[in-house]
Amino acid sequence: MSKRPGWEVQIGRRLRMRDLHAFFTVTQCGSMAKAAEQLGISQPAISKVIADLESAFGVRLLDRGRKGVEPTSYGAALLRRSVAAFDELKQSVRDIEFLSDPAKGEVKIQCHESFAATILPRLIRRFSAIYPHVVLVTGRCSARAQNDWQTSSAGEHEPQARRPRSRPLLAGRCAICS
Repeated sequence: MSKRPGWEVQIGRRLRMRDLHAFFTVTQCGSMAKAAEQLGISQPAISKVIADLESAFGVRLLDRGRKGVEPTSYGAALLRRSVAAFDELKQSVRDIEFLSDPAKGEVKIQCHESFAATILPRLIRRFSAIYPHVVLVTGRCSARAQNDWQTSSAGEHEPQARRPRSRPLLAGRCAICS
């Protein structure tokens, strides 16, 4: 199992999300039998999925023992990246939900502490009454973000990468930064 396959030939065409999900469940449960029970499939089916993954990657992903299974260093690497892939996939589902209904979504508001303590609570109540399914996340703007926003608002030219993306929320010096 030491030969490393090419991405497109061996992995890209054979790797499925459900296989990664099964692998993740096996590592979380510490046992193929427990993972099979949790996923509602047979233990031989789980064993086959793991064997197919190991064959596709050309390395052993799990150490099997009397106490169950543990990921090898290769399995741990796959697990870390798989978790990130699933997190991104979950976020894309949320993004699609938000895009399909403009009255849903998430808005991040960053502002100076004095604004957050005085004006922002009233704005949030009004906004939430109109858009009850929009999640509002508030936070303080860093000094650099405030300075960058003020500089870009004043019309000075800065590289696009440094300028925060923002939309005016009210007339004046209030913006939704992203």
